[in-house]
Amino acid sequence: MKTNFRPATSALLCGLILLAMSSGQAVAADDDAAKLKDLERAMTAPGDGDSVKRKAKTRAIVFDNAGSPAAANAPAAALDCANLPPDVKANAVDFSIQFQIGSARVSQSSEGTLSSIAKILALAPDRCVIVEGHTDSTGNADRNMALSKDRAGSVVNYITEKAGIERKRLVPLGKGSGNPAAGLAPNDPKNRRVVFKVVAG
Repeated sequence: MKTNFRPATSALLCGLILLAMSSGQAVAADDDAAKLKDLERAMTAPGDGDSVKRKAKTRAIVFDNAGSPAAANAPAAALDCANLPPDVKANAVDFSIQFQIGSARVSQSSEGTLSSIAKILALAPDRCVIVEGHTDSTGNADRNMALSKDRAGSVVNYITEKAGIERKRLVPLGKGSGNPAAGLAPNDPKNRRVVFKVVAG
């Protein structure tokens, strides 16, 4: 009798695994769709810099060249995307963009998401967008910082080269593992994400 049940048990387990995987993919697709809607709202609405999602908080952004008085006093309409002030107000939406392991090369599985993001960014061609790369705390901190910068740059390159978005609008920034997502432990793999911060218009 045991032999009769093994194939049925195996088939049942395989079926449950496939069902769980497809449910997980459906949840991820729903989550991406909701985030794309959040990004669209941030791009098309003249926000005051409040975060699109209540749980995601906008932090101060510090650039190496942000100390110039001209950048700090620039009116919102004349913002130079490359020289944003450190206290710039922005709406943040994070995406789990996948990369090849240990690399900054965008995984094929995330190309569709990036293409959808690019279409949304095209809705407001005068808005600056900060593209932040984040990692979890696993591994060397310096390596994580370099990898997060490379990944942010890779996302910007993909969007500008494949979708024709103006390069000067996008500011890539590596954050390493220093800013884990709200409610996550620093070593949680979900911290490996790309945050799009739409500068308030």
